[in-house]
Amino acid sequence: MSAYINEDLISAHDGTNFEIIKETKTSIEDGETQYTISHLKYKSDVLHKFYNSLYTAKIKVGDCNDCGYDARCFNDVVWGDVLVLGLGLGVVPSYIKDVKGPTSVDVIEEDAEIVSTVDWLHSDINVITHDEWSYDTTKKYDIIIADLWAEPDDISDDHKTTLVNNYSNNLKTGGKIVIPISGDVIS
Repeated sequence: MSAYINEDLISAHDGTNFEIIKETKTSIEDGETQYTISHLKYKSDVLHKFYNSLYTAKIKVGDCNDCGYDARCFNDVVWGDVLVLGLGLGVVPSYIKDVKGPTSVDVIEEDAEIVSTVDWLHSDINVITHDEWSYDTTKKYDIIIADLWAEPDDISDDHKTTLVNNYSNNLKTGGKIVIPISGDVIS
């Protein structure tokens, strides 16, 4: 697993609701090479970690064909105006900005401490501190990526309904609301 964002930019952090931990790992390629990789973990969640990895970024935008994830939800996506729900370490919006050539990337994150801590993002990525479930805007998007869950089993029909009710008017013609962890298109 290789880091996506330069690890020198990321500091360990023990926040109110989350922590950023820097881990030393051993490469699976040669079994000897050591590297450092960060992950963000919510303190209320004992299992799931959000890694600073290229692999994670590729999965969450449909660019990892051999990862075992169904990327069909990204078929025919236009990478113009993009909205990402959930910031984490900023891997997903950074990858979109670097690789997809979007017109704009907006991110909604409700935890103000995460927003102030994740200060290594490109200045063209617009991070808005607000509840992801109730953010209201008149802007229209080509794709809205809901990166709010660690596991597909965490997603309920009520979650999907709330997202559709809140964001369907913010989609351009042909736009999609995508939940990458489950492969769902809910728009």
